[in-house]
Parts: sequence; structure tokens; C-alpha cells
Amino acid sequence: MDIFKFIKKVQENRVIQESLEFPTNFTWGTATAAFQIEGHPDEYREKLSDWAEWLDEPEKVKSPNGAGLAVKHYEKLEEDLTLINDLGAAAYRFSFNWAALHRGPDDFHEETLAFYERLLGGLKVKPFATLVHFVLPNWLAKEGGWENPNTACEFNNFVKFLLENFGEKIQHWITFNEPNIFLGFGYESGIWPPGKTNDLNGYFKAYQGMLTAHELAYKSIKEFNPSHQVGFSQNMYYFQSYQESQEGKLGDVNKPKIKPETTTNTSHISPYKRRVDLDLVPAMIRDQLHNYSFIESCLDMGSLDFLGVNYYTRFIYKFSTQAKDPANPDLDSLLWGQLQNTPESQHNSLGWEIYPEGLYKVLSSEKFKKLLGDKPIFITENGYSHIESSPEDKDLEDSYRIAFIKSHLESIHRAIQENVNIQGYFYWSLIDNFEWALGMEPRFGLIHVDHETYNRTPKASYHYYSDICKTNQVI
Repeated sequence: MDIFKFIKKVQENRVIQESLEFPTNFTWGTATAAFQIEGHPDEYREKLSDWAEWLDEPEKVKSPNGAGLAVKHYEKLEEDLTLINDLGAAAYRFSFNWAALHRGPDDFHEETLAFYERLLGGLKVKPFATLVHFVLPNWLAKEGGWENPNTACEFNNFVKFLLENFGEKIQHWITFNEPNIFLGFGYESGIWPPGKTNDLNGYFKAYQGMLTAHELAYKSIKEFNPSHQVGFSQNMYYFQSYQESQEGKLGDVNKPKIKPETTTNTSHISPYKRRVDLDLVPAMIRDQLHNYSFIESCLDMGSLDFLGVNYYTRFIYKFSTQAKDPANPDLDSLLWGQLQNTPESQHNSLGWEIYPEGLYKVLSSEKFKKLLGDKPIFITENGYSHIESSPEDKDLEDSYRIAFIKSHLESIHRAIQENVNIQGYFYWSLIDNFEWALGMEPRFGLIHVDHETYNRTPKASYHYYSDICKTNQVI
């Protein structure tokens, strides 16, 4: 055999061996959110939403903040539709702009409605619609937001309005994006609206309001069409105790720990060992409160057809009665855990550890599998952030983002091989966007946006991910 043919054959065999095939009906997609990309012409000017007001607080949102323009998706819809449809993915996750659509009781805005008619009319892929992606209409926020039971009722009116107009075009509905993040940042650390700190009373009132809203929406959607699928997206961290991380174990906070032989005398246990056991406390509490509580509540109500899982990183906690809130270092933490640094690991531009093994551990944990059973799981967010260091640093040849996607898809594939019913993956995000309190600097997109001209340029990762969507395999 010719040596060059031999080398080529070896290379082809290596590709075959190293490629990961995904299930035939696996759904590939990308994700965005209204306030993060739209730049609706009325929202910031008329302060239609709580976040439109929040932008005016320089101590709350890093500069540049986009001045409400985000990346002008509202203006550049047709161009963005082409980029969505050309990607080759089967689905697109977007969110409705509740504040711009619903401007008061029984007041629905026709021009904004027309925008979504154009969006859904131009999509050549399956829409996954998010109903609340953090942002509240200001007329509801000023009356107490989710702490006021009326907000859940008005949300249900909004859902019925969407069903009347788009119920024939959408089959997958995500009621809330990351209720745990909204509650934590809004009522613990206070870095998001409504800006309350360590307010447990408000936290659980809002929790109840959102849970009620989810149940009402679920019933309305099922009454409209029983075949429609309803879920929500939960941000799930991989929580690990400090001791487990130090031992190099892939510790699972859901796995029972081996206890010392039963005895009333604990003098044989060293002070260090007793301290190590305490490190499990904040990890276990946060795992339950942050990852699982809202899921369990929805399952108990019988109102969850599928679960969206958003995953970005691992959190390691060490027990400390003087712990500070990781999102607000001036504030004491309520949950006795001091977040630990991971200097030996790779991190993105926001300091988040890149830990794809954590995604596998979340999805394959006995607690997760027992709780969800055979319900469909969609990875509704997973992405890499880069901050450009100079105007010349355009983030276009983004090999780090490609490596991030590949490594996390390998973890997902591994979980699928263990019979976890994962039916889709949505990269976050389609396009560079406004990243809440962090402003415009963080770039998660497959598509680069020049913040001066708003020109769009697909990155190397766009083409890499496009190949995955079209071939249903990862190489």
C-alpha cells in the first residue's frame, strides 16, 4: 500500500474511533434571551421593565452596559434569522419580552406582537419559548413582583395571550429560566432586581409566587393542547466539599458518606477530620436549595414534562461561620459556606472554573436519576465567556470555546450512555449579548458583535458547532 494512502487510512480510522455519535433524534440548538439581545426601542426609554431601570444604576451594572440597545436584535432580526437558519441546528431557544408585550392589565402591544410574528414566521427550526428570563414588567415589579400573588395571575394572562397568538407554532414551553439564580441574586446577594440582601422572607414569598405561576401556566398550556411540553430551566452547579476537592476525589454530595464505627466516644477522630465533615454541610445545603428544591416542587404538583439543565461550573465550599456571599463580598453568607478558589484549574474570563466532569456528575448522580426518572432532559444552556483585551482582540478564532463545547458534549454523551434521557443541547449563546450585572464585556456567542457598528461575524466555533449539528457527531 502506498505510504500516503496508509497514513490517510490511519487518520480516517482515528476519526471514526474518536467521533461520538449522538442519538438519532437528538435536538441541537442555540439559546438567547430577549433583554440580552433585543434592544427593544421602547423598553429602556419608557422603563417598561425592572432591568430597564436597573441599567441606570452604575454601581449595579458594569460599563459598558449597552444603554438598553443590547445587540440590536430587534432591528437586525432578518440578518439574525439567516444566521440561525444557516447554522444547521434543529431548534432555537428564545424568550418573549414580557415587559414590551404586556404593558398593563389587558394591555398587549400590537407592534411588539408583530415582531414575534416575524421571528416565528422566519424561523426554519423548532422554537423553544422561554416565558420569563429574569425580567419583570415594571408595573408588576413596583407592586411587589413575585412576592405579590397578583403577578402569578397576570403571568397566566400573558401565557393565554401567547397561546392565542402562537400556540399553533410552539410545542415546547419553558416557564422560567433559572428561578434559583433570580432568587439568589435578587434576595440574597442583592446584585439584581429587586436588590434585597439576605431577605429570606422575600425569597420564599417570591419562590411561592413563581411556583404558583408555573403551575397556572402549565394548566393553561395543557388545556390549550395536551401534547405541548412544559418545563423550566434550572441552573445546576456541581457542588463539592473542600475536603473532597483536596483529596482529588470526584465527590458526590448526594452519595452517603461512610461513617466511623458507631461509638459514643469521638476522641479518636482528629479535630481536622471533624472539621472536614462540616465542609459537607454548605455543599449539601446549597445542592438541595439551589439545584433541587424547585424541581421537586414542580414534580410534586405534577407540572413538569421535561427539565432544562443549565450548567457552567463547579463550586467548592468550605464550612465557615464567617463566610461571605460569593456574589457580594461585603455581605455575610447565610449558608455557612466559603466558596473556594481553584487556581490549578482552567477558567473562563469571568473566573468560572471550566469543569466538564461536573456536568456528567450532575446528570449521572443517583439523586438526579431517581428524581427525574425517564423524563426528557435538555441542556438548555452551556457556554464559554471571553472578554476582549483590546479592540484588535476580536474573539473570532476561539479555539478555547471549541474545546469547551467538545469537552462538555463528551460529558453529556457519557451520561447518555448510562441511560440518562438527555434529548438535546442548546449552546449559550447564539450571539454576543448583554450579560446582566456584568455589562457588555463578557462574550458567550458563537457570533461576534462589534459594539460600535453592531456588525455580526460568525466565529470559528459557529462553524465547528454547525458541523456537529449537521452530522450529529462530535470529533
